[in-house]
Amino acid sequence: MSYQAIKEYLLAILDRYQRSDKEGKTALLTEAARTTGLSRKHLIRLLQSSREALARKKPSGRRPKYPPEVLLPHLGFLWVQMERISARRMKAGFPDWLPFYKHAEFTVPVRLLLERVSASTLDRLLRKLRKSQEARKGLVTTCPARFMKNKIPLNTFDAKIDRPGFAQADTVAHCGNTTAGTYVSTITLTDIDSTWTENRAIYSKKAHEVRKKFTDLDQSLPFELLAINTDSGSEFLNTPVLEFMTRPNGRRITFTRSRPYRKNDNCYVEQKNYTHVRELFGYERIEDLALVDLMNDIYTTCWNPLQNFFLPSFKLKEKIRIGARIVKKFDAPLTPYERLQKSVHLSDERKERLRTAKSALNPFTLKADLEAKLKVFFEELRKSKTREAA
Repeated sequence: MSYQAIKEYLLAILDRYQRSDKEGKTALLTEAARTTGLSRKHLIRLLQSSREALARKKPSGRRPKYPPEVLLPHLGFLWVQMERISARRMKAGFPDWLPFYKHAEFTVPVRLLLERVSASTLDRLLRKLRKSQEARKGLVTTCPARFMKNKIPLNTFDAKIDRPGFAQADTVAHCGNTTAGTYVSTITLTDIDSTWTENRAIYSKKAHEVRKKFTDLDQSLPFELLAINTDSGSEFLNTPVLEFMTRPNGRRITFTRSRPYRKNDNCYVEQKNYTHVRELFGYERIEDLALVDLMNDIYTTCWNPLQNFFLPSFKLKEKIRIGARIVKKFDAPLTPYERLQKSVHLSDERKERLRTAKSALNPFTLKADLEAKLKVFFEELRKSKTREAA
């Protein structure tokens, strides 16, 4: 019971308690203790006071520094706009989001409270907003290409990375409950050092389509692509993709593969497959060719800029084994943009381009555009399924 409810209950039984004999008071105290959860001694002190004193009595303890009734309306909106990220990531993202947040009740005192609130307090406030989400799993569409394995060496080079340009790539199949027929897939490419991530949709996983998207990704990255590590799927282990890694101008991209059926070898991009693809488009089957351009528009104009410029993420700093237990330590949450700005291996010219690109973006505008385009996308997806059923 809340303190206000307890006080109203005690006021209701106060006169009856004070007029009762010893047995009647004992019975009322027993019932009040069960109802309110307060101790009998505490209840006796409260019920022996006058009605005016009991009505004036205020709850003990200091007033909350961060009142939920003031902050929760703003936190609820911001949490949804920031893709329901954790409290620590949300706290790290406030400097980029709060300057763009406009609301009639978002006064200077409220903004100061949000700027000062700690991540742990923020986490407690967000508990009322969180909802459990049922985890779903997709189908595996990776098929190792045996004849190419000897041409592409094994490598788990992520532990040696100290600069941008060393990336991992993978595909996510939008195949629904069956891998039969032709369907859309998404190529995810993640830079290990900065966690910068780009996504592109393709209609099939043919070698030439994958090579074309790799070329697009290479041109859109804010740093020079030095190496790519993929799984052993046939969409990557083929001649066109291998030729893409060796350029006519002499520039060569190191191409390596992870061990078959060892997802931890490609763990950085495997994680992004969920946060950047499944959380956006879910697990539905997408097989309409007309939807590919819309998906790529969502990726390039809304989703990837939102993730890379405005949503902080954790990065594993070290792992320490203590007996049978492994303790993981993480760096402070930063956006991929911030990690690139701190990198000594990125030129000042590229950093200035990134600053110019970010200055033209507003996270709330990106989020609004994203929701509008997703609404159109799922309406078109529903129409395509209706045509197929007919």
